[in-house]
Amino acid sequence: MANADIVQKVGVSKDRFMATLVDYAAYPEFVEGAKKVDVSKVSDTVSRVAYQISMMGQDIQYTLEHTEDRAAGEMSWILIESNFLKKNAGKWSLKDLGGDSCEVRYEIEIEFTISVPSFILNRLVKGSLPSMIKSFEKQAKG
Repeated sequence: MANADIVQKVGVSKDRFMATLVDYAAYPEFVEGAKKVDVSKVSDTVSRVAYQISMMGQDIQYTLEHTEDRAAGEMSWILIESNFLKKNAGKWSLKDLGGDSCEVRYEIEIEFTISVPSFILNRLVKGSLPSMIKSFEKQAKG
Protein backbone atom coordinates (compact mmCIF):
# COMPACT_ATOMS: atom_id res chain seq x y z
CA MET A 1 0.00 0.00 0.00
CA ALA A 2 1.15 3.54 -0.71
CA ASN A 3 0.12 6.81 0.88
CA ALA A 4 0.81 10.32 -0.28
CA ASP A 5 -0.05 13.78 0.95
CA ILE A 6 1.06 16.83 -1.01
CA VAL A 7 0.34 20.55 -0.60
CA GLN A 8 1.01 22.95 -3.45
CA LYS A 9 0.11 26.56 -4.29
CA VAL A 10 -1.45 27.10 -7.72
CA GLY A 11 -2.17 30.23 -9.75
CA VAL A 12 -5.89 29.76 -10.19
CA SER A 13 -8.87 30.55 -7.97
CA LYS A 14 -10.36 27.94 -5.67
CA ASP A 15 -13.65 27.98 -7.60
CA ARG A 16 -11.98 27.48 -11.00
CA PHE A 17 -9.79 24.68 -9.68
CA MET A 18 -12.81 23.00 -8.06
CA ALA A 19 -14.80 23.22 -11.29
CA THR A 20 -11.94 21.44 -13.06
CA LEU A 21 -11.74 18.73 -10.39
CA VAL A 22 -15.39 17.81 -10.71
CA ASP A 23 -15.41 17.86 -14.53
CA TYR A 24 -14.59 14.14 -14.55
CA ALA A 25 -15.64 13.64 -18.18
CA ALA A 26 -12.83 15.99 -19.30
CA TYR A 27 -10.04 14.04 -17.54
CA PRO A 28 -8.93 12.17 -20.70
CA GLU A 29 -8.15 15.57 -22.26
CA PHE A 30 -5.49 16.48 -19.68
CA VAL A 31 -4.82 13.74 -17.10
CA GLU A 32 -1.89 11.56 -18.13
CA GLY A 33 -2.92 7.95 -18.68
CA ALA A 34 -6.68 8.62 -18.62
CA LYS A 35 -8.22 6.92 -21.65
CA LYS A 36 -11.96 6.92 -20.98
CA VAL A 37 -14.30 8.16 -18.26
CA ASP A 38 -18.00 7.43 -17.76
CA VAL A 39 -19.84 9.60 -15.23
CA SER A 40 -23.12 8.79 -13.46
CA LYS A 41 -24.62 11.35 -11.10
CA VAL A 42 -25.95 9.77 -7.91
CA SER A 43 -27.04 13.09 -6.39
CA ASP A 44 -26.11 16.78 -6.56
CA THR A 45 -22.97 16.06 -4.54
CA VAL A 46 -22.14 12.44 -5.40
CA SER A 47 -20.91 11.02 -8.71
CA ARG A 48 -19.91 7.49 -9.69
CA VAL A 49 -17.10 7.59 -12.19
CA ALA A 50 -15.79 4.59 -14.16
CA TYR A 51 -12.21 5.12 -15.30
CA GLN A 52 -10.11 3.35 -17.92
CA ILE A 53 -6.46 4.30 -17.52
CA SER A 54 -3.07 3.11 -18.64
CA MET A 55 -0.59 2.64 -15.77
CA MET A 56 2.57 0.55 -15.44
CA GLY A 57 1.97 -0.85 -18.92
CA GLN A 58 -1.45 -2.12 -17.87
CA ASP A 59 -4.97 -1.10 -18.81
CA ILE A 60 -6.71 -0.56 -15.50
CA GLN A 61 -10.42 -0.15 -14.92
CA TYR A 62 -11.94 1.11 -11.71
CA THR A 63 -15.00 2.91 -10.42
CA LEU A 64 -14.83 5.59 -7.77
CA GLU A 65 -17.60 7.30 -5.84
CA HIS A 66 -16.77 11.00 -5.58
CA THR A 67 -18.36 13.21 -2.93
CA GLU A 68 -18.18 16.94 -3.59
CA ASP A 69 -18.46 19.86 -1.20
CA ARG A 70 -17.87 22.83 -3.48
CA ALA A 71 -18.43 25.46 -0.77
CA ALA A 72 -15.76 23.88 1.42
CA GLY A 73 -13.51 23.24 -1.58
CA GLU A 74 -13.36 19.49 -0.98
CA MET A 75 -13.79 16.41 -3.11
CA SER A 76 -13.19 12.93 -1.72
CA TRP A 77 -13.44 9.48 -3.23
CA ILE A 78 -13.60 5.79 -2.40
CA LEU A 79 -13.11 2.73 -4.56
CA ILE A 80 -16.28 0.89 -5.59
CA GLU A 81 -14.78 -1.75 -7.89
CA SER A 82 -11.63 -2.48 -9.88
CA ASN A 83 -9.80 -5.12 -11.88
CA PHE A 84 -6.43 -4.01 -10.46
CA LEU A 85 -6.90 -2.05 -7.24
CA LYS A 86 -7.73 -3.19 -3.71
CA LYS A 87 -7.95 0.33 -2.36
CA ASN A 88 -8.10 3.84 -3.77
CA ALA A 89 -9.30 6.48 -1.34
CA GLY A 90 -8.39 10.10 -1.07
CA LYS A 91 -9.32 13.74 -0.96
CA TRP A 92 -8.66 17.07 -2.62
CA SER A 93 -8.88 20.09 -0.28
CA LEU A 94 -8.66 23.64 -1.61
CA LYS A 95 -7.93 26.77 0.42
CA ASP A 96 -8.61 30.20 -1.08
CA LEU A 97 -5.52 32.42 -0.96
CA GLY A 98 -7.24 35.39 -2.58
CA GLY A 99 -7.16 36.60 -6.15
CA ASP A 100 -6.15 33.97 -8.64
CA SER A 101 -4.46 31.55 -6.28
CA CYS A 102 -5.30 28.73 -3.92
CA GLU A 103 -3.58 26.06 -1.90
CA VAL A 104 -4.22 22.53 -3.10
CA ARG A 105 -3.89 19.51 -0.84
CA TYR A 106 -4.07 16.04 -2.37
CA GLU A 107 -4.21 12.93 -0.20
CA ILE A 108 -4.34 9.36 -1.47
CA GLU A 109 -4.13 5.82 -0.15
CA ILE A 110 -3.78 3.19 -2.86
CA GLU A 111 -3.21 -0.56 -2.93
CA PHE A 112 -2.99 -2.90 -5.91
CA THR A 113 -4.30 -6.48 -6.18
CA ILE A 114 -0.82 -7.62 -7.22
CA SER A 115 2.39 -7.15 -5.29
CA VAL A 116 4.14 -3.96 -6.37
CA PRO A 117 7.52 -3.12 -4.82
CA SER A 118 7.30 -0.11 -2.53
CA PHE A 119 9.94 1.88 -4.43
CA ILE A 120 7.83 1.60 -7.59
CA LEU A 121 4.64 2.50 -5.72
CA ASN A 122 6.27 5.51 -4.11
CA ARG A 123 7.67 6.71 -7.44
CA LEU A 124 4.28 6.28 -9.11
CA VAL A 125 2.23 7.87 -6.36
CA LYS A 126 4.50 10.54 -4.92
CA GLY A 127 6.62 11.26 -7.98
CA SER A 128 3.74 11.99 -10.31
CA LEU A 129 1.66 14.19 -7.99
CA PRO A 130 3.29 17.60 -8.61
CA SER A 131 2.94 17.22 -12.40
CA MET A 132 -0.64 15.96 -12.02
CA ILE A 133 -1.57 19.03 -9.96
CA LYS A 134 0.09 21.24 -12.61
CA SER A 135 -2.05 19.59 -15.31
CA PHE A 136 -5.22 20.44 -13.32
CA GLU A 137 -3.95 24.01 -12.86
CA LYS A 138 -3.27 24.38 -16.58
CA GLN A 139 -6.72 22.99 -17.47
CA ALA A 140 -8.39 25.33 -14.94
CA LYS A 141 -6.64 28.34 -16.48
CA GLY A 142 -8.07 27.40 -19.87
